[in-house]
Amino acid sequence: MAAIQPSRRSVLATLALTAGSVALSGTSMASALAQTSPDPTKPRTKPVIFVVGDSTSSAYQQSERPRAGWGQALPLLLGPQATVFDYAWSGASSKSFADAGLLDRVLTLMQPGDYLLISFGHNDEKVSDPSRGTLPGSTYKEYLGRYIDGARARGGKPVLVTSVERRRFDSFGTAQDSHGAYPQAVRDLAAATGTPLVDLTVSSKELWQKLGPEGTKRQFLFLAPGEHPQYPQGSEDNTHFQAAGALSVARLVARELQQKEIAPPGYFLNIDAGTDPLMAMFWPSERPVDVPRTLDVGPGKAFATVQAAVDSIPSGSTQRTVIRIQPGTYREALRVPANKPRVSLVGQGSRPEDVLLVFNNASGTPKPDGSGNYGTSGSASVRIDGPDFVARNLTISNDFDEAANMGMKDRQAVALHITADRSVLSQVRLLGNQDTLLVNSPGAGVPARFYFDRCYVEGDVDFIFGRGTAVFSACEIKSLDRGSTTNNGYVTAGSQDLSIKYGYLFDQCRLVSDAARDSVHLGRPWHPSGDPKAVAQVLVRDSWLGAHISGSPWTDMSGFSWREARFHEYNNRGPGAQVTPDRPQLPGPEAGNYTVRNYLQGTDGWAPQLEGTTADCSVVPSAPAA
Repeated sequence: MAAIQPSRRSVLATLALTAGSVALSGTSMASALAQTSPDPTKPRTKPVIFVVGDSTSSAYQQSERPRAGWGQALPLLLGPQATVFDYAWSGASSKSFADAGLLDRVLTLMQPGDYLLISFGHNDEKVSDPSRGTLPGSTYKEYLGRYIDGARARGGKPVLVTSVERRRFDSFGTAQDSHGAYPQAVRDLAAATGTPLVDLTVSSKELWQKLGPEGTKRQFLFLAPGEHPQYPQGSEDNTHFQAAGALSVARLVARELQQKEIAPPGYFLNIDAGTDPLMAMFWPSERPVDVPRTLDVGPGKAFATVQAAVDSIPSGSTQRTVIRIQPGTYREALRVPANKPRVSLVGQGSRPEDVLLVFNNASGTPKPDGSGNYGTSGSASVRIDGPDFVARNLTISNDFDEAANMGMKDRQAVALHITADRSVLSQVRLLGNQDTLLVNSPGAGVPARFYFDRCYVEGDVDFIFGRGTAVFSACEIKSLDRGSTTNNGYVTAGSQDLSIKYGYLFDQCRLVSDAARDSVHLGRPWHPSGDPKAVAQVLVRDSWLGAHISGSPWTDMSGFSWREARFHEYNNRGPGAQVTPDRPQLPGPEAGNYTVRNYLQGTDGWAPQLEGTTADCSVVPSAPAA
């Protein structure tokens, strides 16, 4: 897929409109999905290193991986004493960044003791563009002075950083200067104002000279066609970096901060660590500076229903839409179509139970138009097809009453049916009975990945099913008691195509129930329409299993043997975690191949599990002191 790069002018216009307000930013996703904007008055436990600048220092989104800026790589070098927030903006100059209100945004977030790394110049040089160009002897210094004064007024510590050199060599292989008088203007300003200086122009030129014309290609965004799915046609870019180059330049910055004692000793503990930046770096769904569209649903808000808010989103929009849902019950069959990507549903209550999205169709429920029944997949209370979907802090339920409809032949009732690749659900409750959660994909053999983080899923028969790839991390999985002493249902019914290596991973989960001991199965293999290539893959690892889990937890389905499916356990504990001949254990040497990262990364390197970790530079810092 080609990298999504919104027009600089369109983003500038959006930011100009929101200047002076505290806009939601990023979906890494703690920033854009926060229930409220960060409170800059609350003290933090550690200082923040803010990075402002242009494309060479900015953070890039998942669709642009492996392109990265040095500010995005800087967190990989830090110890535990500080964090990084990279608010650099691709295409910005010192003038356009400030004029768009982004400097004010950063200064609002700064607290005493924070650092502000200021690195502009590439676009200040474009004097033919009146919205960006500045003159090194006058307006360039004047604008940079605003950053210095603003940081100091907030009790922060400004640091000037000269521009990193482009990849430019003469015919003899000698690295060339490319920034004219601008780096010297920064040096002069640093001396005149007593501001610490990182001379990245000098250090980067020395590094490029050392690596030479060919060696630098591995640092800059030189990619062969097909090397990365985000750049199918390849790339030859002499200005911007791929992950390795971003890390190399970040090391130059960190070393100078350390050597000149600009930052205290111990800040940068990992400068020389053998880090694989492509695997260790975090690419958020959107860049931190990208302002999402925000819609409010609930009593007295712009939209009475969630569906009305979804319907208002333009088809094909590449802008994140955050739908903030006020506490209450929303009884509607909600649909987010495939042509509406990047939708976030965020409950505004204090807990997931406060926002309930619910409906009560079942497979056998007749459609109002008389065209037949809904069928299992059509019964979903919520169906999500738009990729890059996010849900947080809410409940999705199908409350179809099985007991009151015993005369209905098909009583499967789905709460959530999701096919949207790269979806993240965090602290979401999913409630139903049979077939609660359908983790699906657009077609057989077509991958779709879902990350369920600290969620709660309950049901009885096959209540997690489908052909998608799903990671359940630190989730609670509850099997409902059907009143039987021998069979209270099945947790999973996977149907992954044999071409899909990874199916369901339950990692550090709790599997609980009030049902009888040894009465619930971990799963059975579902072969839709008898498809022999639909072979379930399920791994339960490092999890706690209650006594309800059967000593023979895998069972046959519709004539297909469970022994021919890809079922394994690994390193589980709890009363239901006994090891028997009917419980295949993943061989120890294979454990490293079946991790959260491997399940989710696909071909594009998606790694949502890094959000909020020390690798994440895209979260608006707002954590209060303990």
